[in-house]
Amino acid sequence: MSARSGLVTPLVFVVSVLASGGCRLERPEIVPTRMIEPRLADAPGAVADAPDAVSVRLLETQTRGHLGRPVLHQLASGELTEDPVWRWSSTPDRYLDSALRLALAASSEVRLVDRSTASALALTLLTWHLDAGASRQLVGAVELQITGVDRAIRTEVIRASEPVSLELPGDLADAAGRLLQRLAADSLARVRQTP
Repeated sequence: MSARSGLVTPLVFVVSVLASGGCRLERPEIVPTRMIEPRLADAPGAVADAPDAVSVRLLETQTRGHLGRPVLHQLASGELTEDPVWRWSSTPDRYLDSALRLALAASSEVRLVDRSTASALALTLLTWHLDAGASRQLVGAVELQITGVDRAIRTEVIRASEPVSLELPGDLADAAGRLLQRLAADSLARVRQTP
């Protein structure tokens, strides 16, 4: 019996080696991701501040936690889904920050300062997705929070949208740039209205 068990062990080993040679794991099919960079229009250049320009200190520009680099689609049911291919090259709040700084540089009515005695401005990007309604739109909304010199806090939500072509990426980069710049300009218009 011991001679027989001595033959079985090498035989099992040889069979398992031969069987494993025919078995291999297939590489999963991965859809390559592609990046989109919003195209911000160049600012006309820095302008001189008006004598009655509103001084503002920029606290932060941030994004709600669920907004990341994937392009989000809002389905007719209201559900948000991630695009399997397209990604933003950076998180949307970084683009919003750039658009806001360009708008501040081009504005003679609002001046960016670094003084604790100035009104403070904070922007939070609340939503940033493609809406699958009757016509495809890139929708964005920001929460504007202005803390006045009297420490009163005023909060407002600004929403805007831009039409985009049906095929991605299409004109999504241009539409994203226009939308970001419109949200930034509307935010500065609200800052000018703050007492």
